[in-house]
Amino acid sequence: MDGSEKIIPLVIGKFLKPQCTKNFKCLPLFHDANSKAWTTADIWEKTLRRWDLNFSKQKRKVALIADNCTAHCTVDGLKSIELIFLPPNSTFVLQPLDKGIIQNFKATYRKLLLKT
Repeated sequence: MDGSEKIIPLVIGKFLKPQCTKNFKCLPLFHDANSKAWTTADIWEKTLRRWDLNFSKQKRKVALIADNCTAHCTVDGLKSIELIFLPPNSTFVLQPLDKGIIQNFKATYRKLLLKT
């Protein structure tokens, strides 16, 4: 493993079936929704269980580093994922995704969404 593997991203919106595009299902992503377009403990658990099943089928063990977002709760029964939680209020120092990667991903996603 060289760090180049990509997992299909999860996009959380306000609606499960966005009206803005008719080809939404053609995008390479998982989609979930809630009224604020935020992750929730239910979405977090559902996503982790989907990943865990996939990694278990591949007979792989992975470590997932998570921040202290209230939705990022521990999930019992994971076989292939070990959750490692960052200390509170350390995200801006320890989490490289806060350095512009998330913003770049969102911009690219919006462009793809407008093209569909």
